[in-house]
Amino acid sequence: MKRTIASVLITVAACLLLNACNQQEQRKKHANWVDTAFKSDTAVQDTSQELCFMGLSGNNKDSSFVSLSILGDKIVGKHSWVPFEKDGRTGSIAGTKKGDTLDVVWEFMQEGMKDTLRTVFLLKGEQLKQKPFSVDPKNGRQITDDKSAFTIIYNKINCDTTHKK
Repeated sequence: MKRTIASVLITVAACLLLNACNQQEQRKKHANWVDTAFKSDTAVQDTSQELCFMGLSGNNKDSSFVSLSILGDKIVGKHSWVPFEKDGRTGSIAGTKKGDTLDVVWEFMQEGMKDTLRTVFLLKGEQLKQKPFSVDPKNGRQITDDKSAFTIIYNKINCDTTHKK
């Protein structure tokens, strides 16, 4: 099971490496990138729109990748959070689009356990913005903080450089 998680994390990290080829300075800052390919296995056939986004945090050592396939008001894709030298979360997302708001359920693996988390994004031009998570005091689980602003920022990247088709 740990090999599967490690393989998934390595695959996600690879997409970041492929995007960084044009950005030599950024590539040197990310020790968690390796040279393999990320491919979304949840893409919808004949999608009207495929979008990819990357976000950096934690002194540019933590990375996140979101790949979206949008057909009308339906969304599927991948979401991966790869913190530097820590366990990350990688999995599929599925949900709906209403205007610029994307309301999805992120089904991911972390530390060998499957889990789900509702995630809300805002699609604005070249950026994908996300509402942060907070902890539910009743059960200790993370939840999307609906009252918060969209403070987590992902910048649009070229899907062709991050996917091996």
